[in-house]
Amino acid sequence: MEITKEDLKKQSEEIKRHNDALYEKFRNDVKAIGEGWQLTKDKVDATFDLAGQINVKVTKLQLEVEKIKKDIEIMKSDISFIKNELKQKVDRDEFVALEKRLILLENKFKRV
Repeated sequence: MEITKEDLKKQSEEIKRHNDALYEKFRNDVKAIGEGWQLTKDKVDATFDLAGQINVKVTKLQLEVEKIKKDIEIMKSDISFIKNELKQKVDRDEFVALEKRLILLENKFKRV
């Protein structure tokens, strides 16, 4: 059996169609990989953006906590001062008793 130019041409066209189909499949596969990579990149970028926003919020919260801590220390100091001041004061019951004693003494001195 002899191979003719016609046979070679048909075989060449068949190989070309096969190569074109393989090229198209390869191109589609590469495109799909590229799209997948872009989606992954977008998700990673969004995650980093979100992490940055969270970091800013955490930093603000830390500053607020520090401020609150300072305020609490001031309040503790003020409360301690007030407690000491109150220890030196007379409570209501003692005041009423002292007032009664004063009235009695004043009445005694009026008679004298």
